[in-house]
Amino acid sequence: MSAQTGHLGALDLPAARTAGFAELLRWELGHVGRSRLLWAVLGLLFAAMLWGAHSGAALHREQDRAIQRSRAADLAWTQQILERARRYAEPADEPVPYWQDPTDVAGFSRYFLRAHAYKPNLPLSPLAVGGSDLMPTRLPVKLETPFGVEPAYDFENPRALGLGRFDLGYVLVYLLPVAVIVLIGLLATFERDHGMLRLIAAQRVGPRAWLGARIAAIFAWLAPAVLLGVAVSLFSAGADLAAAVPELIASAALVVAYLGFWAALGFVVVSAWPGAAGAISLMSAVWAVLAIGLPLLGSGAAARLGDAPAPIAYVDAQRRANDAIAGERDALLARDFRARGDLAGSLDKLGGLDYATRMTFLAPELERRLRPLRDRQESARSARERLSQWAGYLAPPLGMEQALAQLAGTDAQRHRRFERQAAGYQRQLREWFYPRIQRQISAPTPKPRADSYGRMNFLEFDAIPAYAWHDAPAWSRVTGALPTALWLTLLAAALSAWALRRLRQWPAEL
Repeated sequence: MSAQTGHLGALDLPAARTAGFAELLRWELGHVGRSRLLWAVLGLLFAAMLWGAHSGAALHREQDRAIQRSRAADLAWTQQILERARRYAEPADEPVPYWQDPTDVAGFSRYFLRAHAYKPNLPLSPLAVGGSDLMPTRLPVKLETPFGVEPAYDFENPRALGLGRFDLGYVLVYLLPVAVIVLIGLLATFERDHGMLRLIAAQRVGPRAWLGARIAAIFAWLAPAVLLGVAVSLFSAGADLAAAVPELIASAALVVAYLGFWAALGFVVVSAWPGAAGAISLMSAVWAVLAIGLPLLGSGAAARLGDAPAPIAYVDAQRRANDAIAGERDALLARDFRARGDLAGSLDKLGGLDYATRMTFLAPELERRLRPLRDRQESARSARERLSQWAGYLAPPLGMEQALAQLAGTDAQRHRRFERQAAGYQRQLREWFYPRIQRQISAPTPKPRADSYGRMNFLEFDAIPAYAWHDAPAWSRVTGALPTALWLTLLAAALSAWALRRLRQWPAEL
């Protein structure tokens, strides 16, 4: 045995070993956790989430209070009607005009009926404002309104609405990626900018394990911190979390998947070993394309879908249809009278019909004439919504925004359901009032007292159908948001695989 061999055996040096991913991850968790940058970013994110959640909750609380005020006003109005009905049963020198008489069924239906459809906010509504600042939560329902929806909006500054509202959804969709960009852009390029990669590459550690552990550590700190921030923000804003457990779990999965997508995208960018400036610039450019560029392109394409008439053209068509119906009024009424056995013998009464009674025949005629334009509007609207849903897969921020709004109940689909139910409520009221009104043409109800002030042919105030809102179950909102979460997870996995493929070996020049 040579002297050199004996010397090495006496020293008994430990064999060199390669650091594994798990060991590197444990070290990186401590290293990243001690970073002041991480805690500064998390602090700013947490403050933004608190502000956003309270902003959205304040809007929805005001909307709920407006619904309560409207219900109270309707109840007070009903009490006034009941009092007037009692007084109008008393004798008078001459009868009251029908448009001032709540005991006349035609007059009541046109001038005294106050009915509203309401869309209450869901317990998790502070999660995302969605379209709730643009779409009304209450709609007045009138018998003669075409297709049931009478537009009613609370006045707000149009410029403020155009800018959008700073809510929790905005923080998660647009600011959370910025936080990921800053953390990965600075923490994953530190060694590159400080000339330390040569030293790391000289160790028994591969680029996949080293850079992968760094990205995984950043994600591991961000994910639970963001979820905790969301829960605390929603709770402090007054959200009833216990009443929205399925939606809350789905939103957590959605946030983790979205965060994973941006972390994987950052992984791909830093796998090319850029400096901090280059990494942040490239990731910012991708963020701008996905969050701003693609949605703008999609919006321009959606505006050209379908052949819906312009709003001004629709209003003009409605005016023309009203003018035509007014000119054909007597002929239309005579046609309807002849088609009904109970009214065919009352053609001589056409000239004496009041306006409210005539509208029971003419309002459906107006809808019939406007139906082709309405169908074109609805077809174009459905096409735009389908395009928007598919665009959410091309632009993850758009898909994330839509999914959060769906979980919060502030999405366009829920509002369309509300409009359909409001139109259905109008049809229910028509089916209830129209037979009672038209019955007075051929078989008028005799006055209980000949000299009473009111007509007294309508006293069924308590029997008028009330609006009942039927919401979709929680599972439908969850299943509607899960495809986006699964898609984001697949994108994150694909991007991570791409980054790992690029990191098979250290670059030749460091």
